[in-house]
Amino acid sequence: MPFTKSYIWVHIIFSTKDRTPFLTWDIRTEVCAWIKQQAVEKEFHIDIINGVKDHLHILVKLKTKQSASEVVKWAKGASSHYLNKNYNWNPQFAWQKGYAVYSVGERDIDKIRNYIYNQERRHSNIRTDS
Repeated sequence: MPFTKSYIWVHIIFSTKDRTPFLTWDIRTEVCAWIKQQAVEKEFHIDIINGVKDHLHILVKLKTKQSASEVVKWAKGASSHYLNKNYNWNPQFAWQKGYAVYSVGERDIDKIRNYIYNQERRHSNIRTDS
């Protein structure tokens, strides 16, 4: 082939430290928009980003020279810096150390987009036993 063509899609999930519910709807909307905007400058292709009060989901199309761990490291570091700069929380905002990454096949992209887009509805239907 005379050029490189890459369709490597990954679904990334990471949580706030101790699952602390820092990410209210307004803050989550703000930080998701900020991450997506900043990703353009870093040349990360974030297709969709959303979540709930204690975690985020991101669908990313990686370039051939990018890795999921590179995207996660940047997204977690930059967003925690942004949130701590803009909000005076005590304790300070932090993400948990770990994260999840799942490969996504081309035919499942729309299903994952829908899953990420509907996070609040999905989590409002989950019941927990007391």
